[in-house]
Amino acid sequence: MAAMKRQNVRTLSLIACTFTYLLVGAAVFDALESDHEMREEEKLKAEEVRIRGKYNISTDDYRQLELVILQSEPHRAGVQWKFAGSFYFAITVITTIGYGHAAPGTDAGKAFCMFYAVLGIPLTLVMFQSLGERMNAFVRYLLKRIKKCCGMRNTEVSTENMVTVGFFSCMGTLCLGAAAFSQCEEWSFFHAYYYCFITLTTIGFGDYVALQTQGALQRRPFYVAFSFMYILVGLTVIGAFLNLVVLRFLTMNDDEDPLAGEVGAGGEGGAAAAALPGAPASMVIQVAEEAPEARPWRRRRAQAGGGGGGGGGGGVLSRALCPCPCYRPALRFGRAKLAQQPVQSISYRVEELSPSTLRNSLRPSPPSSASPGLVSFAADNLQLTRRRRRRRKSI
Repeated sequence: MAAMKRQNVRTLSLIACTFTYLLVGAAVFDALESDHEMREEEKLKAEEVRIRGKYNISTDDYRQLELVILQSEPHRAGVQWKFAGSFYFAITVITTIGYGHAAPGTDAGKAFCMFYAVLGIPLTLVMFQSLGERMNAFVRYLLKRIKKCCGMRNTEVSTENMVTVGFFSCMGTLCLGAAAFSQCEEWSFFHAYYYCFITLTTIGFGDYVALQTQGALQRRPFYVAFSFMYILVGLTVIGAFLNLVVLRFLTMNDDEDPLAGEVGAGGEGGAAAAALPGAPASMVIQVAEEAPEARPWRRRRAQAGGGGGGGGGGGVLSRALCPCPCYRPALRFGRAKLAQQPVQSISYRVEELSPSTLRNSLRPSPPSSASPGLVSFAADNLQLTRRRRRRRKSI
């Protein structure tokens, strides 16, 4: 219930943060772009009045002229629907970039575009996800090898290392594309960088589109191939980095210890783990305890061995700790029985003791290094031995 509440609070917090982010973005864009838009509109109206007065064009003719200019805009780059242009359009469809520089003009083309996108977009997402995982694995391997070559003790690659490398990889990819497109398209470096960012984040406004000048789709095959490869490889790099960022965000929000419920769970098991003194050599093991209906055979075996309630517990512990092979058949028998019964998993903390310390703890003299649990276990075994000797003498 508490975990569900935390998840609900987290979801509501994310929704609130997203809408707040949208409001902040709207306010900033309003402040930056609204005045510029008004000035541009006034300039265009003034230019329209000047052209109509100069050439004595009616309003209807001017609107028709505008429509012709807008419709002829995609054709300035040459033929768009030959194989190179169609391949470019297919890339923008399945990668969801959608520049809008070209669109199907026939009903059959529009229908096929919808069907093509339904199948192609999931396929492309899965492909980029797989490529991003392989790229991250390769980068992790390289970082580990570099740390080993540098003689560092800790060669593990953390998520922070991967995020740092991914960030610089993205910056390098964007700068490389900006340098190339600024030369080929005669854009400024900032505008080329803006185009690369808008493209590789699949926003695709369409205000800057490569391969749309001087018939580049038919006349510059190497530049066309570079543009296609840059889009595909760049999307892989950006996708891998975004996956790392999302993974880091999720791990930062996961503040629960997955082992807390296993180590400290249970009433008697938790008490037993707390009673034994902790040590650097201690370890936590999982012991399968049989269900209540499976315990009568265990009591019969303990009574057949001459032990009572405390002696039975000591016998089980002696089988687990004693290095002698005398108890191995009994252990095998017990495991075979336990495998047929429903078991419950309980955590115990057992101290790792050397054989000499274990032999000293089993002697009658009070040991100095053994834990209190082993002292009581040795005393019970000593009393049990004395009882057996008395019974034999009386017989």
